Amino acid sequence: MHYSNLKKKIEQLLIFFRRLGSLHNLSFTNLEILRDKIIGLDARRRKLLIVQDNNHKYDSKIIDLYEVSTCKVKKIYSSVDSVSFEKNKIGEYLSTIAIEFDFKNGGTPVALVFYKDMNYPVNEMAELEYKTKNMEMTLSKMLSVREQKSA
Repeated sequence: MHYSNLKKKIEQLLIFFRRLGSLHNLSFTNLEILRDKIIGLDARRRKLLIVQDNNHKYDSKIIDLYEVSTCKVKKIYSSVDSVSFEKNKIGEYLSTIAIEFDFKNGGTPVALVFYKDMNYPVNEMAELEYKTKNMEMTLSKMLSVREQKSA
């Protein structure tokens, strides 16, 4: 995708994200802007707003961190054949990097995808893995502080 088209796409996504954040009275202390989504953390209200562009249609989700029991980085690898495995590094088979949220009520886990090999160039994988780990660390700290306060 051409840089100016990507910039325009992100600007439109950001406008929608800000409006939705205002509508829900969220104030973001942490913001992550990716090619196809924006993730905002309102630490005070303990809510995560995710807005994703799916072919110019915006999908949104709010995750209430009070309802989350754990979050962890999850990596999914494509199938590996034994001939290629000898030549290639394991990272070359990485197809998805996400944060998976498990809920206290036992509801279906939610995956927040940061990297998907079909959507992002391979040269962005390391940066997106770093961003995923940072977000997971921030959220895990918030969850552990909450658990310590309730104990």
